[in-house]
Amino acid sequence: MKKQKLYIGCKIIKAEPMTNRQFADYKQNPYDLSRPDLEGYLVIYPDGYESWSPKNVFEEAYREISEKEFNLMGFYSKVAKEFKKD
Repeated sequence: MKKQKLYIGCKIIKAEPMTNRQFADYKQNPYDLSRPDLEGYLVIYPDGYESWSPKNVFEEAYREISEKEFNLMGFYSKVAKEFKKD
């Protein structure tokens, strides 16, 4: 195996708290009721892709953007346009 390199990623996403069972309902997918209902987040990426992330994994990787940070991104920023606050 080749020597693995280290990487760090940074992306701006939309998210909301949602259990894995709620995510299955949201995506209209069957859910195995014998599985535990875990806390987590619906994650929506800039390209529209949606996924679910367990709470601990999500909270280790992301933090909420403050209003000041959002404003610093700039009105004409592609990201600001895609993620303008509702």
